[in-house]
Amino acid sequence: MLCVAAFLSAVPASAGELPVDLGKRLTTGYISPAMQGFHRAADRLNAALQGWCVAPDKAGAQRIDKDFAQLITSWAGIEFLRFGPLVKANRYEKLNFWPDPRGITLRQVQGVLTKPDAIPNASELSAHSVAIQGLPALEYVLYREGGLLAGLATDAPIDSVSPEACSYAMSVAGNLEQLGSEIASEWRPGGIYAQQFARPSEGNSLYRSQQEVAAEAIKALSTGLQFARDIKLLPMLGDDIEAARPKRAPFWRSGQSMASMAASAQGMLRFYRAGGYQYGSDEAWVDDSVQAELRRIEGVFQAMQTGGGSADFIELAGSEDGYRQLTLAAILIKNAKSQVDEHVAPAFGVRIGFNALDGD
Repeated sequence: MLCVAAFLSAVPASAGELPVDLGKRLTTGYISPAMQGFHRAADRLNAALQGWCVAPDKAGAQRIDKDFAQLITSWAGIEFLRFGPLVKANRYEKLNFWPDPRGITLRQVQGVLTKPDAIPNASELSAHSVAIQGLPALEYVLYREGGLLAGLATDAPIDSVSPEACSYAMSVAGNLEQLGSEIASEWRPGGIYAQQFARPSEGNSLYRSQQEVAAEAIKALSTGLQFARDIKLLPMLGDDIEAARPKRAPFWRSGQSMASMAASAQGMLRFYRAGGYQYGSDEAWVDDSVQAELRRIEGVFQAMQTGGGSADFIELAGSEDGYRQLTLAAILIKNAKSQVDEHVAPAFGVRIGFNALDGD
């Protein structure tokens, strides 16, 4: 789990003013709907897989492909909210064990599939390794060579599937739905965590003031941007186009890398807007600047979305124009993080301290 220190500092006289209901704005304006959206997407995919594995066909495979894409973009909209319910009980790692440079997920999933009589069901899966519980594991079993959705790339009908792969895919999808239900419940208005976040007070064990809520929110934006650049983009880019490694990108097998990163930028923008931060006269420009930069980031990734799965993405990322656009995205993300750290945070008395990603 990322560990970021965000400190409260003395607020200068010209600083911005936090809304008195900042936590409530963030919860009802973005966090709760986004968490519920992820749960709904997981539920749809789970239901689709349950039916399709019994009677597989091409139309059903296309629905699963579409539902998986929706689940990934829904995840991208919440993954930067790495505090509270999302990190409780290792939920983040269970949902998305990534990056995985040693290929632990692949090896463990392959091991599961070799023992069809021992494949855990959805409820049992939660007691197993986090590497086989989440989105990367499901993507692998769906989109690997010979995977459940491999037939989408051919003209041949899909009328039979691997029972072992289907059994495991249904378990993972069911586990994702359960995890989605848990985080949505805790973030629902009136939920356990949502109440603490929305109603800071001296007696609140987590948040004593709106400024502490602001520190949590601004920290999440800062770390989310750094994760997008340092962990998602830079390893894929390498030192130059010859060293580019598109398969280091998140969700490359399903061709959802660019869509997920566009959704992440959009999510951070909507989360930021939901706060309704009120800047002092000297910092009024910051609000427009941050929003504009996040829109640019989203636009770059949206323009790079491909519809042909992993092959099209790998070709795009390895092209001169694609590499140039990805490099531009890395610059824009760095700029956005600088604005958050150097202008947004100080305006509200927040100092972003050491980040566990620094120096990686």
